[in-house]
Amino acid sequence: MKNIAIIGAGMTGLSLAYNLQEHNITIFDKSWRPGGRVSTRKHDHLLFDHGAHYISLNHNVSQLRGLLKQMNISKEVEINFLINFKENKISKKRIIIGNNGMNSIPNSIYNSLNIKSYFNSKIIKIIKNKNNLFNLYTEKDEYKNFNFVLICIPYIQAKELSSNILNISNNYEPIYDPIYTVMLSYEKNNNIEVDGGLNLNNNISFYMKQNIKFPKLKNENWVINMNSNYTSKNININYKDLENYVQKIFKKSFNIKQLPIFIKAHRWLYAQTKTSYNDLSKKSWINSSDNKVFLTGDWAIGKGLTDAWKAGLKLSHYIKILDI
Repeated sequence: MKNIAIIGAGMTGLSLAYNLQEHNITIFDKSWRPGGRVSTRKHDHLLFDHGAHYISLNHNVSQLRGLLKQMNISKEVEINFLINFKENKISKKRIIIGNNGMNSIPNSIYNSLNIKSYFNSKIIKIIKNKNNLFNLYTEKDEYKNFNFVLICIPYIQAKELSSNILNISNNYEPIYDPIYTVMLSYEKNNNIEVDGGLNLNNNISFYMKQNIKFPKLKNENWVINMNSNYTSKNININYKDLENYVQKIFKKSFNIKQLPIFIKAHRWLYAQTKTSYNDLSKKSWINSSDNKVFLTGDWAIGKGLTDAWKAGLKLSHYIKILDI
């Protein structure tokens, strides 16, 4: 049994922890909870899946699909979906969602694992000690003697954290798309025919009603994504200006007669991978020369929740081949 540090409790980190749980796993995350961008936001009695929205039925990660079924932590639902607002053609779309919001998926997986964890703990330094093992440091604490360090945070942050250990080529830099998310709630039902859709206008790429995920909600809640081009061009926009802009578009698009009771913008700087590391290098992780430190994440092979899980699954298989 080896001591393995996993930095990042998103879906890649949880995939690694699940697939390597026969070892002594310690997981670190700067957030207060597992899941990373698979995030459910709560404000008083309001709930919003403002990170990952759903899992596609046609994803090709059989292990994750089996785990969701085995643990009974997700459900398949059918929604009214509008692919293009201008065309106004409503179609039926089947998706997989968490039983209690999308964050309930990683949270349930994490709770099923018997692993040591440190949340609200941002690792800022990794040092190889005199025993050829690794010590990890936060601003206040030191964690000693790890045989392996698996870094599963956004690429730019992972590269910076491992810069004293790995010499990473700049030829294979994955490219991220940033995305603004706006959470919107109305007191009364607006009787909108669709549950979600794409391309509301030139700047809004996605919108989804949250009541299909949280049936007990008394108010009508929506999550709206700005597209990456708009976000990049307005990366430092005043949030109030963005919120007012989105609210006006949504009001006009669906002929809404009431003002929202809650509106809140959030910026995902590393929302999704535009060009993956695998696209550029044909590899699914970055490793040190001694195969003791690894970097991976959704950025390594794709942009979705299932890509994040798959990245951890692929790396766990390789680590097992190393016969650790």
